[in-house]
Amino acid sequence: IPYTSLLHLYRSENCSEFPLKVQVNDMSTRHVLSLATVEVYVNYTRTNSALTTEDGRVVLYVPYQLGLPLTIVASMDSYLLTLLPWKTTRMPIFSAVTMSLLSINQGNIWWFDDSVLITGKTSDALSQPRVQFPKSLLNLTDRRSLSSFRAYLTTPQPPVGKDCYAYTAGLLINQSEDWEL
Repeated sequence: IPYTSLLHLYRSENCSEFPLKVQVNDMSTRHVLSLATVEVYVNYTRTNSALTTEDGRVVLYVPYQLGLPLTIVASMDSYLLTLLPWKTTRMPIFSAVTMSLLSINQGNIWWFDDSVLITGKTSDALSQPRVQFPKSLLNLTDRRSLSSFRAYLTTPQPPVGKDCYAYTAGLLINQSEDWEL
């Protein structure tokens, strides 16, 4: 649909939908990602979901009420999902956003009697990312299954010379000590 037609269709004050064009790229290479999943959540409820086309784009028609939180989520196998939270007091007539996904990296895993250590797969021990946590945090019922574990350790780093940040999901602990994503 030409942009002028979009303006005409979405100028109505009673309209509760707007077109959202999402471009999904690989954060490191800047290549487009086809078949990435794009989801839209309005007031924490999923309202739209679609896959990107060969050019890494998708257009969604988003039902929206002013003042409600909106989150766009882009995801794909072997990549960290990316969130784009948004809230406005004005109804858009059209929106276009670009979301960059960071590929995940397989790491090394070290099992100890009391803890688990995950390190990056580089030979440079000085700059190697690492995470260590108590083994008790994992529910291990069968020691024979240890060989089937895989560890992934990805540290978001923007491309050199670029001023950008990744909105990645992570674990948070609230005041009642519950784990949240």
